[in-house]
Amino acid sequence: MNFYSARLLLIILVDDPRPRKTHTWDEIVITFRARDFDHAFSRALAIGRSHETEYLNFQGRKVRWALVEVVTLDLVGRRIDGREVASRLHPRRSKSPIPFDTRFRPEASKPGQSF
Repeated sequence: MNFYSARLLLIILVDDPRPRKTHTWDEIVITFRARDFDHAFSRALAIGRSHETEYLNFQGRKVRWALVEVVTLDLVGRRIDGREVASRLHPRRSKSPIPFDTRFRPEASKPGQSF
């Protein structure tokens, strides 16, 4: 079996008398094994649906996390160690200009955890 990765899009809905246009969304990337692309799609759906939940918030309103879409589904291969499974290009503004020949020190990083 091969490894696959899937980017899943979930929405967080709050039961409110006035339906809203703006919501919080959660885009997650998962990795898993599957026999082929069709099996991988079924697995991505099942894993995504396992993230669906409903509960009451601090105001007593229902909150629902719902799977909206399997955004991407990619074959990673037989090995996963060191393979890229997600990437996001985005603009980021620095306090001052960064010259082309700037040397960075990634070894000084103090990484946090996603969750």
